Amino acid sequence: MPRKTLAVWIVALGLSLGLLGNILFYNKMLGISFPLFIFVAALVLLAATRPAQTRVHWRNLWPVIPMLLFAIMVAVRAETTITLLNVSAALALGGLALRYLPLPQPLDEAPLEEHLTGVLEAGMFAAFAAVPEIGDSWGWLRERSWQGRTVVAVVRGLAIAVPIILVFTVLLCSADAVFASVVEDAWRLLAFNPDGALIDQALLTLSIGWLSAGALAYGLARRTGPARSDTVAADADSDEADAYFAYGDEAAVPMESDEPAAPTKRKTRPMFRLGMIESGIVLGLVDLLFGLFVLIQLAYFFGGEAFLSERGLTYSQYARRGFFELAAVSVLTLGLVLWLNHITVRVERRERRIFIGLSIVVVALTSVMLVSAAQRMYLYEQAYGFTHLRVFTHVFMLWLGILFVFFLLTLFEVKPRIFTLGVLLTSIGYLATLNGMNVDLYIAERNIDRFYEGYALDLGFLGGLSTDAVPAVTRLYADNQNNPDAREWAGQWLAGQWLRLDAQKDATFFSLNLSRQQSWAALETIHDELPDYDPSFFWSYERGYFDIYAATPDAISR
Repeated sequence: MPRKTLAVWIVALGLSLGLLGNILFYNKMLGISFPLFIFVAALVLLAATRPAQTRVHWRNLWPVIPMLLFAIMVAVRAETTITLLNVSAALALGGLALRYLPLPQPLDEAPLEEHLTGVLEAGMFAAFAAVPEIGDSWGWLRERSWQGRTVVAVVRGLAIAVPIILVFTVLLCSADAVFASVVEDAWRLLAFNPDGALIDQALLTLSIGWLSAGALAYGLARRTGPARSDTVAADADSDEADAYFAYGDEAAVPMESDEPAAPTKRKTRPMFRLGMIESGIVLGLVDLLFGLFVLIQLAYFFGGEAFLSERGLTYSQYARRGFFELAAVSVLTLGLVLWLNHITVRVERRERRIFIGLSIVVVALTSVMLVSAAQRMYLYEQAYGFTHLRVFTHVFMLWLGILFVFFLLTLFEVKPRIFTLGVLLTSIGYLATLNGMNVDLYIAERNIDRFYEGYALDLGFLGGLSTDAVPAVTRLYADNQNNPDAREWAGQWLAGQWLRLDAQKDATFFSLNLSRQQSWAALETIHDELPDYDPSFFWSYERGYFDIYAATPDAISR
């Protein structure tokens, strides 16, 4: 396809996605609109690869699967932080897929820094690549002698047809109530508002269209192959030939050759190197230090509250301080062993075995510290309750341990760049775990369970949870007939949630969110039993902690 023709297609498809984005997002709550837009955008991109003569390397498109998963979860969960993470992850994975779509280099064998720069590069091109596409499109129009007559004819035809269609539509709506309801539903679905909102919708359409055109250009207009005569030759040390853009007077953008480019297997040389003696000293001393720490830990690893009371320690001293220090040690240790693995020269087989052995000991001892850190956080959560940060960090420690396994696979050279693949997979797994947990419901259920065990229940924090927590608070309302404080608070919170959700029930289909829909359905069945909502009831809870107890707690020592 000629380059300027491709630019016209990119601009037209970008504007079409902009119009779709206006329909899906304007004046609507984020819900099923986001996965619909992501799905359609992905289909448009893949469908355009054939006329654009862009060779698709399907092996590099597997990030599209988790991208769609996280996009769908935007319509499933209501918690703000999880929604933000899902949107960010979907866009980042989409950028990663765009980066590697025309490249023969396997995504799972590329270095980590290339993944990071690829996502940033995709974002930059989405923001600015529409400029040359518009320029080439304008050049395409100017080259056609019939351009002026055709455009004027199209505009004139639309100017005549639109008023006629509107008049006939009004008359037909007046003649038939069913047709009128269909038109009204379609009007509401498109959320077209002629009363002062056209500028806002036009800006939203152009903004989404601009970004979409840039993203399409990044995915469709790049070509791989030998550098052109007017460009600087590629760096001889680069592992793969990168993709370049062809603009302007280049007559055509040919499809890449069927022969795959032969990758150059070169390992990037570090700025300086260490011998096995130096690295062995570092790893050996770290092993000794960690081993001593672990031996002391094993004496009271599962001692819990009994151990603390015997030594006069508090949960704050043991759990809070210990967790974050151990988490920091684990992260720093991972960075240390990766750095040493990169810069250490191992010539003889004996040196390689020694390095692997010392590294395995470091990983094993660090794993014990990870378990200790998780145990400390568990004790802290039992004493002070569950929050988003505590749950997020607890899950993070689990996936950090899995990442250490990928480091061990790196030592044994199971697969090129396997640690980079591990970082990507564990990041996806981390966010997928948080989505699967339903964090707000998990936090509410655990804190309410603690309340029944005699611990404090912070109503100020609980009141800030999303509709994901409705099932747990409903149980709190139903099970506390003899606790007026808990029942009154739960009733007011549920009544407020029902009023907000009921006001949104007439929103368009594109605002659909599974959590909000299920919560509204559950509250609809009991709203007659709920008290009248009083907004002033929550003023006292907005000043910080407000604890209530199911019974006098004597199980914990602060």
